[in-house]
Amino acid sequence: MRTRRGLSTVVGAVFFVIATTTVITYVTYSMNSIDNFSQSVIVSESENIDRGREGIDISKVTIDGGKFNMTVSNTGSLPVHLTRLWVSNQDLPTPSDTKAELDIRINPGEEQYNIGQSTSISASSSTSYNLKIITERGNAATFQVSPNVSTRIQVIAPGTVAPGEDFTIASLITNNSTVRNNIANLIPLMNSTTNMTVVNGPIPSSITALPQGSTSAFTWTYTAPTTVGIIPFNASYTDAPQGSFFLFNVTNELTEESAAATNSQWSQAASRVGILISGVPNPVQASSSGGYQKWGIGIINPLDRSVDIYAVSVSTPGRNFFGGTLIEGDPTDLKWRLQTTGDPILLWEGGATPLTIPARSVGNFRAQIQGGAAGLGSAPGELFATIQALTSEGKLSVLYPISIKNTFPTINVFYTSNATSPANNWSYLITNVPSGKTPQIFNATVQNSSSYVHESYVKLVILVPSDFTNVASYGSNMGWQPASIVQNVDGSYVISVQTATKPFPSSTNATNSGYLTYQFSATAPTVSTTKLYVLQTTSVYIDWTAASALQTASALSEAGVQVIP
Repeated sequence: MRTRRGLSTVVGAVFFVIATTTVITYVTYSMNSIDNFSQSVIVSESENIDRGREGIDISKVTIDGGKFNMTVSNTGSLPVHLTRLWVSNQDLPTPSDTKAELDIRINPGEEQYNIGQSTSISASSSTSYNLKIITERGNAATFQVSPNVSTRIQVIAPGTVAPGEDFTIASLITNNSTVRNNIANLIPLMNSTTNMTVVNGPIPSSITALPQGSTSAFTWTYTAPTTVGIIPFNASYTDAPQGSFFLFNVTNELTEESAAATNSQWSQAASRVGILISGVPNPVQASSSGGYQKWGIGIINPLDRSVDIYAVSVSTPGRNFFGGTLIEGDPTDLKWRLQTTGDPILLWEGGATPLTIPARSVGNFRAQIQGGAAGLGSAPGELFATIQALTSEGKLSVLYPISIKNTFPTINVFYTSNATSPANNWSYLITNVPSGKTPQIFNATVQNSSSYVHESYVKLVILVPSDFTNVASYGSNMGWQPASIVQNVDGSYVISVQTATKPFPSSTNATNSGYLTYQFSATAPTVSTTKLYVLQTTSVYIDWTAASALQTASALSEAGVQVIP
């Protein structure tokens, strides 16, 4: 019996050891499994958090050398690793996807350029593509490149030109796509069935990319044929989708007033935020004593929100046009300066306090600079001034031609609040016009700020908007002949008035008698939230000194008008 009892104790101990080992092993395995699962959850959660902190954006796409050229920005807070590019050809019956492996790393806040140039994927500017960039964490950024997008084509052209006269047409092409999109390698087109000499254009001949919501301007200069008639035009661009064109006509006839009154941005003033050519001296005496140049740059804001202006500039690349001293600037004199290193640039910089243009208003920048343009040559020529503005709605730019010659006067045209002292009260912005009140008096001043004169009269042509009613000459208008005032079919008025004597007075400084001011009156407009008002003024003088030739030059001024209730 003792032997059996001892055996049972041993057997019990063995079973206890086995049971204990099994329990410990199971508990240990369970704890390890729970720990591994917890670590997996933590890693997954960390990856999800990192994925949420990562951000990329395809900010620009062009097509260079038959391949995509993309700019990708890291908009997140973590470094990104770009691993794959997908390209989908949307013009095939069944869209075809092509991929390329990438190994590109971008730190937060930085950009990487030329992405796609080193891949084997080819691209054509006449084809529509969907692009997708993938990161190692699985995030993606998409972009479209296509000529086949919604576009808006506008044209600025003279309504009437004279036979044999050079005239300029501007085409404004806007990318109205509702998705992120570029029109790559955009080539503008301007066609006509009338045989004409193309003086130059298009300028520029093309652009690498037109992003969504952006507008680019292209200009052509033609010589009108000697035979009068209608000149039809068709504005478009290469590979444009069906319906993306603008048809218009230019009348070729001997109507100087009509040409002066319609060759303007006035009809386009309320279309979008843009530069209003509010005052450019033209022509200009190309010598060191070329007089005082009065420059006015208007920024139109037809939007229901305000627009900030960070910088405004006037430059003449490759030509030393600004040779004098900056005399005055508005707004804020201290923010104007003349950059003399390299190509001279007349520049206004807002810095940390940009100028804010309220909704549906016109902002004005004006500056006067002393001296002429030494070294431009004595023969007649043309200079192109580039006027630009950096705004919260994007970068704006226009190109304006200026006639130059040593024997030209320097013509400035502007509006003034005081007809008896135009030198100290000149402006391109007419403020505080009461709505629906008694007639308002306007003072349009022509100035020859150089010492050179032509043995000719000067004619002033003013286009007054249709809401300005009862337009009439005001007072005696000393120095001017009786005006001719004609109402157009659309209700607008054209005032044409000529100096009483010749030659037009000259000026050698900013304070003497090189001015003539014409006054007219009009019933103030009724305030409208859908319109911006602009008074377009053109001065014309005839150069009789050229041998057997009749030359016409003009100075154009467009004054923005602010109305109040």
